[in-house]
Amino acid sequence: MTAPTRQRSSGSSGTGRRIAAAAAARKASEEFEQLTRTPVERVVGVRREETGWTVQLEAVELRRTPPTMDVLAMYEVQISGRGQVGGWERVSRYHRSQVEGA
Repeated sequence: MTAPTRQRSSGSSGTGRRIAAAAAARKASEEFEQLTRTPVERVVGVRREETGWTVQLEAVELRRTPPTMDVLAMYEVQISGRGQVGGWERVSRYHRSQVEGA
């Protein structure tokens, strides 16, 4: 008699495969917005880590008039190989009109 096979959700498998970069970015954006109520402007970067992914998000922290004075922030979101958000950290804050390196 063989043991029943267990179905796994998409994004993980018993072979050690991880979720794809696009899925990690989507999960990071969706959960970050839902939990913080801070709108994500865009995904800036995705980096594969030993235990999952680090996703860099640019988020609008404060809308201003004119829009060039909006306050944006860069966040790094940790995603496990199975697609779970492990946490996030704000790494910088700036006005939309600021040019990087200026």
